Amino acid sequence: MRYHDGVHVKLGDVIAIPLPGGSAKARVVMLGDTREHLDVNEGTIKWIESEKLLDSMQVLVEWIDENPFAHCDPRYANVGNYMFTGLDCCVTHVDA
Repeated sequence: MRYHDGVHVKLGDVIAIPLPGGSAKARVVMLGDTREHLDVNEGTIKWIESEKLLDSMQVLVEWIDENPFAHCDPRYANVGNYMFTGLDCCVTHVDA
């Protein structure tokens, strides 16, 4: 896998994901093309594989700081600390 600028994606890379009102940092913890993973529990890996949730052109990331989608509204489901995302031109690799 490669970023938009051609640099290889590695497990543990820190990326900035653009959001309305800014961006949030996340760490790459699973690669969609090779299925390699880093610090992801086996139950989560089995769920991802059995449900075919991760496309070969995507990565699984874990939020580094506060989860930008976290909320306390009981009307909606809780959100986890992981997110599936593609690596389009808006996602940038940053130095940790």
